[in-house]
Amino acid sequence: MTTIIVVEPHAILRMGIVQLLSSVEPDINLEGFDYSSLTQPHAEQRQSDLVLLSVCVAEDVDDLIDATQRRYDPRSIILLSENNNVQARIRPLPKLVAGHVLKNAAPEVLQASTRLVLAGGICFPPSPSWTASEAERNLVQYEEAKWALAESAPRPLKKACEESAMLGLTPRQYEVLVLLARGYPMKMVGRHLNISVATAKAHTETLYQRLNVHNRNAAVYAAISRGAKLGWASIGGNPDLNQNDEDKSAA
Repeated sequence: MTTIIVVEPHAILRMGIVQLLSSVEPDINLEGFDYSSLTQPHAEQRQSDLVLLSVCVAEDVDDLIDATQRRYDPRSIILLSENNNVQARIRPLPKLVAGHVLKNAAPEVLQASTRLVLAGGICFPPSPSWTASEAERNLVQYEEAKWALAESAPRPLKKACEESAMLGLTPRQYEVLVLLARGYPMKMVGRHLNISVATAKAHTETLYQRLNVHNRNAAVYAAISRGAKLGWASIGGNPDLNQNDEDKSAA
C-alpha cells in the first residue's frame, strides 16, 4: 500500500488536497496533518512513500524538511508553495525533495506531479524570471539523483501518436522525450533510437522549443501538465503500456 502524507497548516486546504489525491493510486493510505505533527515530542517515526509539504517562507524550508524526515521518513517530498522563492534560493534543495508544485497550479498538475514522483521521477516547474542558464543551473542538479536508468528502453505507448500530437511533437521527438524523462544521457538516447548523438541533441533542442522550456525537467513537467503519460503505467488511469499484452492474453 502506498502511503502519502499531506502536511498543510490550513485545515480547509489540507482537506482539499487529501480529497484531490485520493484517486492517484488504487491502493493508497492518505492522511493530512498540520505542522504540529512534525514537533510532537514523543511521536514514533512513521515510514511513508511521499510527503507533500507546504512551505510559506523559503528560510523555513530546511527546518521543515528535517522535521518531516524525522517524523515520516519519506522516500520523497514534494514542496507546495505560493511562489518560486523556494527554488530561487541560494542553497540547493536536499536530494530527498523530488518536486515543487505551486499552490495556484491546476488540480491536474498536482495529481500528475504526485504520480510522477511516485513512479520515480522528479517534477520542478520553471520559474518565469529565470533565464535559460539559470533554469539549467537550478533544475538540472536534481536529475542524476532522482532518475534511475532503466535496463532497457521503455516500450512505446499504444497511443503514443495521439500523445505526441497533443504535445505538438513529432513521433521521434516524443520518443526522445520519453527517454529523457527516464534520465537517459544523450549517448543512450541515440543508441536506443539508432540515431547519432548529434541528431538526438537536435531533436531535444527542437522539442524544448516546441514545449517552450529549456531543460529536461521543465519538459517533463510541461508534458505531464498537459496530460501526457510518457510511458508510465502509473500516471493516469489505465496502463496503456500493458494493453498489448492483455489483448494477446485475451486472444
